[in-house]
Amino acid sequence: MHFTASPAGRPGQHPPLPRRVRTENARISAIDLPSADPADEGWYTAHVYRWAWDHVDERAGCADRVARIAVALVANAHRWTRSGLPQGQCELRIHRCRFDIAVSVTDQGTVPAPSGVCTFPVAGPGGGGLRTVDDLALYWDWQGGAGTPITVRALVDRHPR
Repeated sequence: MHFTASPAGRPGQHPPLPRRVRTENARISAIDLPSADPADEGWYTAHVYRWAWDHVDERAGCADRVARIAVALVANAHRWTRSGLPQGQCELRIHRCRFDIAVSVTDQGTVPAPSGVCTFPVAGPGGGGLRTVDDLALYWDWQGGAGTPITVRALVDRHPR
């Protein structure tokens, strides 16, 4: 996992903790995640993984898949978008339904390339975040526009494979 900036300003200092987001639906859990410290990304990854795991019913048999997808989506948001810049953040949301669980991350929009072109989420052939999501999820998609916040969503079957 790769993060681009330290919001704390000093390498090795833990970033601000994630902030819980209130939702109107009891089946939806959400947190705002500040950008991570590149010197200590393991600490941050562990927190994202644990939060996602804790918000899935373990009896569903998919907590590990949901948590791994959450880590991959958050890492992608921090690596490729404004969410990874100092003072950046993204929102991680888990929606528990009867037969599946939706994991989504909304970032702060892409950072335009020097040519001014904004890129969109694509699962590349070399692996990485969206390839992991593609392997673990039943389905994934994204919505958003050039330079605006993008939400990447993945659906996970609640039952073990």
